[in-house]
Amino acid sequence: MVITQQGTILIVEDNPGFRFCYRTVLEAEGYTVLEAEDGAEGWEMAQTKTPDLILLDLMLPKLHGFEVLERIRANPLTSSIPVVILTVNEDPKDRQKGLKLGANDYFVKGSDSPKHIVKMAVGVLARA
Repeated sequence: MVITQQGTILIVEDNPGFRFCYRTVLEAEGYTVLEAEDGAEGWEMAQTKTPDLILLDLMLPKLHGFEVLERIRANPLTSSIPVVILTVNEDPKDRQKGLKLGANDYFVKGSDSPKHIVKMAVGVLARA
């Protein structure tokens, strides 16, 4: 079975276990996956690799996810890239803030299977 190339997704996540889970599901679906383990690296890769979708954690070393999101939305080179916040933080205020800053969606890790969350996140890409 040949899997066609679906696009490139950047995962900005400091937890290697979470990166592994989401990368595995995305690659099985035919996506090319880029990984950044802190906010500064994620911001740099967003600018230089211009992925089709960014899965962004909030609690990151070097640059907080909200700051990464603000930079993505402020830069003409990256402003149109769909961004899905993927975090363990269930606080409704953070969800509201993320969406206000320009996230396309907000998912809580652990609230559902990685496969289901990836399906929902990729749906954002399809609508973009």
